[in-house]
Amino acid sequence: MTINDAAGEQAVEPSRRRNPASGESGAAVAEFVMVVALLTAVFISVLQLALVLHVRNTLMDAAAAGARYGALADRTAEDGAQRTRGIVAESLSPRFAENVSAATFRVADANGVRVVIETSFPLMGFLPVAGDLTVSGEALGYD
Repeated sequence: MTINDAAGEQAVEPSRRRNPASGESGAAVAEFVMVVALLTAVFISVLQLALVLHVRNTLMDAAAAGARYGALADRTAEDGAQRTRGIVAESLSPRFAENVSAATFRVADANGVRVVIETSFPLMGFLPVAGDLTVSGEALGYD
């Protein structure tokens, strides 16, 4: 806002004057750094969640495929576990296939196979680190 003085010249209101020595010089740079740091943390967290969900879903599919394979008439539960190890090693990494177990169970008049995979979930990459992840797959066989 401007004020006209007696000579007709315009003077700037004292509250509107720019003072380069004010305390806000360089604030934009600091705000930019803080916002970028926050967005980077959110982005890395979303990537980590996506990685863990990808590994979990892949392990669940491998366990189910191994259980179906082990439930076939001419196969055993150990065949299903071996098939699961192979699928996990090809899909992800052999480190995730180190603790695969299979067992048979009975439901009414049908035999079934349960394949269980126990591993650590990956933390920023395919390196198993903190936390345990257990998935299983089941299938009924034909008698």
